[in-house]
Amino acid sequence: MLPFIIYFVAGAVTGFHVYTLLSLAAYGASFNALEFVSLLGSLGLLIAAYVSLFKPVAAARIALIAALAMWCFYGPAVARTIQTRFARPAVVSELIQWSADLRF
Repeated sequence: MLPFIIYFVAGAVTGFHVYTLLSLAAYGASFNALEFVSLLGSLGLLIAAYVSLFKPVAAARIALIAALAMWCFYGPAVARTIQTRFARPAVVSELIQWSADLRF
């Protein structure tokens, strides 16, 4: 019963998140093609939740494939977030001062 709950909650939450991102495209926001892949992965997790009630091993395989499909969208987003958090921001004043010294 625990795999059913985990697969169902993860599929529902990520599916809702990606669906809201895709619904913003109706208002003119750009969308990424990987959002569709992630939405299919969320659907796969919901299918794995149903299958886990009868065949747990098959459900685990379906959930693995679905999770990999979802990470096609969430992986680059997480990596970019981590990169921007730990990156040192460029100091514009140093760049302007350095270019002013070169002009003589």
